[in-house]
Amino acid sequence: MSVCLIDNFTLAIPDGWADRSMITWVAPPKPSYKVLPNLLCSKGELQNGEDLDKFVNRQLKELMGRVKNFDLISRQQTKFGGVPAVELSFTMRPQGVMLQQKQLFFQTDLNSPIVQTVVLTAARENFEELTPVFGEILNSVSWKR
Repeated sequence: MSVCLIDNFTLAIPDGWADRSMITWVAPPKPSYKVLPNLLCSKGELQNGEDLDKFVNRQLKELMGRVKNFDLISRQQTKFGGVPAVELSFTMRPQGVMLQQKQLFFQTDLNSPIVQTVVLTAARENFEELTPVFGEILNSVSWKR
């Protein structure tokens, strides 16, 4: 068994179970926020024959099928902390508020099928004002070795 370490407790996890952890950080409330700006870190896994681009295509197709008023602003190859990444920027209306997101997909170990994702979300009307904060967060990345 492996051990899952959480701030205030630990859990023993059976062998063979996959770690699909999600970590979310939320900005403090402000009257101008219709949705609290947030950062989500998660991980997924390449399927047989997939590379990073195909993984992103699969995620994008699934997202477009689930949400209303999806509008892809950009998709580009980039670097994140020095490693190759794919960046998506888009707007969508999953419920009553138009959201804007930036998603970064990357692998810290090209020999592993694990894909890391960092997602930045805010109401579309607040996203531009939060760009410096989001940029500061993204620029703070460092890799555990």
